[in-house]
Amino acid sequence: MKIAIAGKGGVGKTSIAGTLARHLARDGLRVFAFDNDLNPNLSLTLGIPAERLVNLPTLPEGVIKRYPSGAAEWTISLEEIYGTYGLQAPDDITLVVAAEPKKANTGCFGMMHLAMRDLVYASANDPGEVCILDTEASTEHLTIGTAMYVEAMYAVVEPYYKSLETGRRVLALAQDLRIPRVGLLANKVCGDADREAVRLYAERHELELFGCVPHDDCFFHAERAAQAPIDFAPDAPAVREIAGIARSLVDGLAPGRPREVGRPR
Repeated sequence: MKIAIAGKGGVGKTSIAGTLARHLARDGLRVFAFDNDLNPNLSLTLGIPAERLVNLPTLPEGVIKRYPSGAAEWTISLEEIYGTYGLQAPDDITLVVAAEPKKANTGCFGMMHLAMRDLVYASANDPGEVCILDTEASTEHLTIGTAMYVEAMYAVVEPYYKSLETGRRVLALAQDLRIPRVGLLANKVCGDADREAVRLYAERHELELFGCVPHDDCFFHAERAAQAPIDFAPDAPAVREIAGIARSLVDGLAPGRPREVGRPR
């Protein structure tokens, strides 16, 4: 089972991705969490101590060699990626961070997107395994096709028009990638009026509304305390709601059934 979480900056994409990963792991799945945001913060949401975040291991340059013909070749093994460049998070989650720019004016990181795309393809193909891809807060990763091998993409949105429109654009590009299941995942929902506004927008644009996470200050307070939300406030309404979303994901997508797609190109 391979799932991408997308959305504009500030909507709570990473908070939901990390909390979702923790719940899936607690439900007995082997979870691989991939942080493809060049401003990586998934580690903290997963519960990795703040002192370990100063020098996060990231994928090395040249992890994939590409040829003019379009063929590609890994330069290190998948086991080495997990063992050398991965981090173990609570609940036995394996985290891999694509990149973290250390200097300005050093060029683009397109190859890291491509490396992460191939890593998604190679991972979580056995029963009982799941990959959660936390995408960067823009639509560039969709033009590169970072998430093209996932089985579902959910765009995290807030219940106002500009955020919903961003979610719609994200999902339109996801459909261009032939991702089988796409939908909106509303966050920071304050009451029935917000919920109805999101529902009507999804209905108008023929989009699945996969879930609504209530507005909850636990995310803010957990971040201020440098803790994962699920550790800081395990009984908070938003954390409980994400637990229900995790169960729905397991019911709706068959674990360990990779998509029938071509190999990375």
